[in-house]
Amino acid sequence: MLINLDDPTSKRVRGVALLQLGFRPFFLLAGLSSALLLFYWGFIFQTGSERLAYGPISWHGHEMIFGYVVAVVAGFLLTAAKNWTGKQTLNGATLMLLVLLWLAGRAGALMAEVLPLWLISLIDLSFIPILAVAVAVPIVQARNYRNLVFIGILLIYAVANGMFHLGTNTVFNNGEAIGIYTGLYTVILLISVMGGRVIPFFIERGLSNGFTAIKRKSIDVSSIALLIGFAILHIAGVDGRLTAAVALAAAIAHGIRLAGWYHHGIWRVPLLWVLVTAYGWIVLGLLLMVPAMLGQLSVMLAIHAITVGGIGLVTAGMMVRVSMGHSGRKLHAPDSLVLSFILLNIAAVVRVLVPIVLPGLYSDAVFVSAMIWGIAFMMFVVRMAPVYWLPRTDGRPG
Repeated sequence: MLINLDDPTSKRVRGVALLQLGFRPFFLLAGLSSALLLFYWGFIFQTGSERLAYGPISWHGHEMIFGYVVAVVAGFLLTAAKNWTGKQTLNGATLMLLVLLWLAGRAGALMAEVLPLWLISLIDLSFIPILAVAVAVPIVQARNYRNLVFIGILLIYAVANGMFHLGTNTVFNNGEAIGIYTGLYTVILLISVMGGRVIPFFIERGLSNGFTAIKRKSIDVSSIALLIGFAILHIAGVDGRLTAAVALAAAIAHGIRLAGWYHHGIWRVPLLWVLVTAYGWIVLGLLLMVPAMLGQLSVMLAIHAITVGGIGLVTAGMMVRVSMGHSGRKLHAPDSLVLSFILLNIAAVVRVLVPIVLPGLYSDAVFVSAMIWGIAFMMFVVRMAPVYWLPRTDGRPG
């Protein structure tokens, strides 16, 4: 299983709780940065005022994919690797150094008037490779080779970030867009691989009614293969019927996959429906890619179905689940967090569906969606901060 939420050790530990395991600082900073980035993006979108190392649209895309999402991935993998291997991952001073490096990457983009662009890029580029090494070392030591797939995904992610920065430094033509899209589809690939492992398991365990999710290897493999195929075509700039057909096939495959996991009982368990609705937004995004690839719909609407609805909800849901489990708390989403899940769904509806129905409200929809997203994640931060600051309720390490 991908991650075991119960730490088998019983030894009590001392020290700063925030630095005992990767999920604590990185999930806290992910939530805070996500809210602040979207508030600032809304300000930029409305006023046009900004002082950034690169264009505002590129900055927005980069910071969400290589800032916010990377923090979630870092917290998750550093925590999961300890469970996979039984070996301690970064904690204490070494974890703090990695956190500071991530923060430096976020700050660098705001310091264009002080730092040269090449240095801003170098700082940001260094984080993912170092994270990959930090996760790979315990995996290799424990010969847990099955999970090296996540190291491969991280390396693709690092290359995508490299393409973005080559673009910002005018070394690689159109590198910014190619890097962001490559990073985006790498995240969706990670969600697809991870989702196939954990979502059916969580549903079966969470319902406790004998339900068995339908998992077909042929569907799992084809859905991921079609997603990769569509991503390659889209990144390469191949529009038209072929790419639309592959997008449709990918949407159908992922839809069949999701249907096999579904049970109506999930709607009574927020930590289940948040993951199912997240995956549903990804399916919808792939469906919207069909008219987008045929020039009948803005690609950005399809992209934001995947990002706001898909990535936003799956990261929020997984952060809450992992945080509650690894802090010794009940696997339950408090009412304020359920409301934040609902707000994220509303943000996706406003960003994606409102402009389709009422194109004249596009600008207003972008701004309102950003504000709703920011509020949702500020609620996450306020409710979850004590979980990250305080030790586990059972006194165990982690």
